[in-house]
Amino acid sequence: MTRGYHDIGGEDYGPIPQVELPWLHWEKQVEAVRNLLGDGTRRIISLDEMRRGFESFGADKYKMYSFYRRRLESMIDVLIEKGVITREELDAEIAEVRSRWCPP
Repeated sequence: MTRGYHDIGGEDYGPIPQVELPWLHWEKQVEAVRNLLGDGTRRIISLDEMRRGFESFGADKYKMYSFYRRRLESMIDVLIEKGVITREELDAEIAEVRSRWCPP
């Protein structure tokens, strides 16, 4: 059986650091949105769909992103795949928000 790039179980990477890192604000927001999209009422995105998203990134993209960035990218991919949003809608919203925060 071939291992996926995301499967490091059983590999010798040394001890796991036992350091509690504070969450960045945007990481909390990503987790809150994920919880809303996957709660018992909405059920828009399941954990299985999120995992499939991570596992379909490809090794380079997977290793390039942090845990919460992978979660965010996976949510975006699943929402687009399901037709909840389009890439064009997302890009337009990002441009609009950027224009408020970073005027030319």
